[in-house]
Amino acid sequence: MLEKLFKSRELDRQVVKIKLDKIKYGKFQPRFNIDDQEIEELVKSIREVGVLQPVVVRPDGDYYELVAGERRVRASMLAGLQEISAVVCNLSDQEAAEVALIENIQRHNLHFLEEAEGFQNLIEHFHLTQTEVAKRMGLSQSAVANKLRLLKLDKRVRDKLYQLKLSERHARALLELESIDEQLQLLEKAEKEDIKVREWEEIIREKKENISREIKRSKKQKQKIKPMIRDLRLFINSLEKSIKVLQEAGFDVHLFHRQSEEGLRIIIDVFEKKQNENAEL
Repeated sequence: MLEKLFKSRELDRQVVKIKLDKIKYGKFQPRFNIDDQEIEELVKSIREVGVLQPVVVRPDGDYYELVAGERRVRASMLAGLQEISAVVCNLSDQEAAEVALIENIQRHNLHFLEEAEGFQNLIEHFHLTQTEVAKRMGLSQSAVANKLRLLKLDKRVRDKLYQLKLSERHARALLELESIDEQLQLLEKAEKEDIKVREWEEIIREKKENISREIKRSKKQKQKIKPMIRDLRLFINSLEKSIKVLQEAGFDVHLFHRQSEEGLRIIIDVFEKKQNENAEL
């Protein structure tokens, strides 16, 4: 399975028997967790026919760091084995991360979000481009890009998708909703009901249409408000001119106006020359 990747390092690797207590779990394992039922099935298989394919490790002092084969190691321990066949290879951190990801992808063992985070790890830690990652994984650049897009989903949303075991199409459809609250509400619905992909996509389409209608309605309301505000400014300008005329005629006149979210408040205090009456309009 990994022969192509190891082809140029034939002299730098060997297959040996290693004691399981000498193997440390690697830092580049792409899995979030391992399903207990899968491990139980693998334990039964190992007890019947043994471990069919060696794990991949790299030297780490007196121990070995596991690069690929975490399920086989865990199942072998549970099956009561003391040692396991392993390919020992001197790999750099980047090569170890690539091998771990390739091995799991080829075995179809990874959740699509685990794949996405594995790709992101290669890009961030080893400064690879999407095209370089795709080439190393044997995938198209668009396949890698589509997986990486899923990481735009909030972590709470991604955790819920993983927990509910929803498909990649479910996840991709959620990207159409910009609101995290909307996404989480829909996931809560999926927790209570068995929503098929097509129904899921239709629900999201309807939500998007409703949001679009709300946005258009809001724009229309704003368009109505703008002329009204413009008219009020003209009105205030007219009042200010009238106040100035009264002041020039000798009246003690004062204009106060204040605009708030609730509306516009206007107060005019008018005092005659000989009388001290206050009128509030």
